[in-house]
Amino acid sequence: MKLNSKERVMCAVGLGEPDRMPLDMHPNPFVAERLMKEWGLSEYRDLLLRMGSDIVDLRSAVNPTYCGPVPYLKGHPDGLRENFWGWRTRIEQTACGPEEIYAEFMLSRAETIEEFEKHNWPSVDWFDFSDFSERLEPWCDFAVMASGPSIWQHPTFLRSLEQMLMDLLSEPELAEYMMDRFTDFYVAFFDRMFSAAPGKIDLMRIADDVGTQQGLLFSPEVFARFFVPRITRLVEMAHSHGVKVMFHSCGAILPLIDSIAACGVDVLDPLQVTAKGMEPEVIKERFGAKMCLHGGVDTQHLLPHGTPEKIRRRTRELMEIFGKGGGYIAAPSHVLQMDVPTANIEALRNAVFEG
Repeated sequence: MKLNSKERVMCAVGLGEPDRMPLDMHPNPFVAERLMKEWGLSEYRDLLLRMGSDIVDLRSAVNPTYCGPVPYLKGHPDGLRENFWGWRTRIEQTACGPEEIYAEFMLSRAETIEEFEKHNWPSVDWFDFSDFSERLEPWCDFAVMASGPSIWQHPTFLRSLEQMLMDLLSEPELAEYMMDRFTDFYVAFFDRMFSAAPGKIDLMRIADDVGTQQGLLFSPEVFARFFVPRITRLVEMAHSHGVKVMFHSCGAILPLIDSIAACGVDVLDPLQVTAKGMEPEVIKERFGAKMCLHGGVDTQHLLPHGTPEKIRRRTRELMEIFGKGGGYIAAPSHVLQMDVPTANIEALRNAVFEG
């Protein structure tokens, strides 16, 4: 029986085998602009359909209306941009093309909780969800994914990664304060979002990179103390609305995957198979019966530099390994960046659609 995108993805999330392998591809804004120009498209929906993506990330499609007392995003004379959280970024040219880079960290020098409390923390009341459900309606044939919650990575955008890592060991009360501010906000924000659009959102994606390509950023004991209770709060809130949860972390995170699964996470992303210990066969054997697997198609070497035939062949191999018995969504191991040629994006799509 032929399924639509939503049905296909949710079958895989439930560890089943759908009519064909689901595909999830999301370009960064610069790649989206390039592809729409190359393909003569004017609507983001048409771009996703052309790419064959079965999932829509709401950040690129539908957001609640912002009505806060500070600008959602404002520019500074030196080229910096500051959002409502106080994150400061700039657009820089990198080896992969233009990227938004975090450039200044407003709370990196704070030494006490009292200094943290003086920050202008946003409120969920700064967002209006009154027409959110109606605006979601045109996307409901896709699997709808609400991305955004973060308990670790987003605090680093205010505090800096280096300082947050030091806080975990030397000033744990400061780390916990920062992580709780974001956890509390995102639990309330997404609870309000899911309540405003009951049954229309399928997935919530938590993004918190906890590994490097060679190992973890911190010990499993640190993860158990600081991360597990907060991830579990987010998961329990989402599950109370019937929303499944995807957890994203790049890197060599093998020692943490059992703990991630124990939090109730339904989907593991992005399966960076080139990182140490993240071999596809190992991941599938150990965790394929616990969580749906999402990702795996290398964006560091394969997609930027491989030939279309090599991409097609490797994608088919990953589909055979990760998809055996069900529970796999084919996807790149990162959002698509400007160094990925259009022909290689099409090769990935075609590999999935071949069978």
